[in-house]
Amino acid sequence: MPRLLRFGFGFGLGALLALGAPACKPKNQNDTKFDADAKSGPDGARSGARAVRTNFAVTDEVNYKGQDKTDWYQVDLRGKPGILTCFVKWDRLESDIGIDVFDELGKQLSASAPRGKGQKEKQLLTQIDKPGTYFVRVSAPTENDGTQYTFEARWDEPKPENIAIAIVEPPPEEPKPKPKKEPKEPAPEKPEAPSSSIQGRIVSAYRDGDNYVLQIDKGSAHGIKVGMTGSVLNGPAGEDVIDGGELKVFQIVGPNKSLARSPVKSLGKNNRVSITLK
Repeated sequence: MPRLLRFGFGFGLGALLALGAPACKPKNQNDTKFDADAKSGPDGARSGARAVRTNFAVTDEVNYKGQDKTDWYQVDLRGKPGILTCFVKWDRLESDIGIDVFDELGKQLSASAPRGKGQKEKQLLTQIDKPGTYFVRVSAPTENDGTQYTFEARWDEPKPENIAIAIVEPPPEEPKPKPKKEPKEPAPEKPEAPSSSIQGRIVSAYRDGDNYVLQIDKGSAHGIKVGMTGSVLNGPAGEDVIDGGELKVFQIVGPNKSLARSPVKSLGKNNRVSITLK
């Protein structure tokens, strides 16, 4: 009898321990929320948006499973109201790319539709009523999406001729007495403006590569034609030509306006021109 009691007690205790022990659950990967932007870096948020120029292509990559889902871009739109065209082209045929446009306060203005079959590029058109700072979000929408892409924010920038540098003629300075110097060999004479010419004034000018583009206050009403040549004159009076001051008319804008190019290094305070009439 004592042996039977010891056996029964031992069996009962084991059963009780087995019944009272909590069940061991395998770790579920879904218990931890997956962050698709964990490795996106600063440009994964609007506050870290990458500033890009309009009409200039940039290349990057988004990947949902790679936790680099989102790229943000900042564009500064100048000029008049118009249409912002966000163009994106990607490499992987099986992937999709999403485009969204936001204003400077973070309000969403537009969003692209899902891609069509075989589609590897999109463009999203957004009406911009007030030029300024805007944000574009490029993303891999679902876990099946991930690819390299090229993005471009296309915008009608103001033309260079509308960005003018005003030249203000300073008041004439009083002549100063020149110190006497030993006589030197005479310098070569500068060419004088031809007599069969018309004088005009430079209204505005801006640098375009190695040349200046000059807006002149003479046009078709004064007989100015494309291809005519002339010179930038020195000072507020006289017929002397400044060094490198040759010019050539390349556009007639109206009766009292024409555009010319000149390789002159610097205009300084000179705003008079002479154009040869043919």
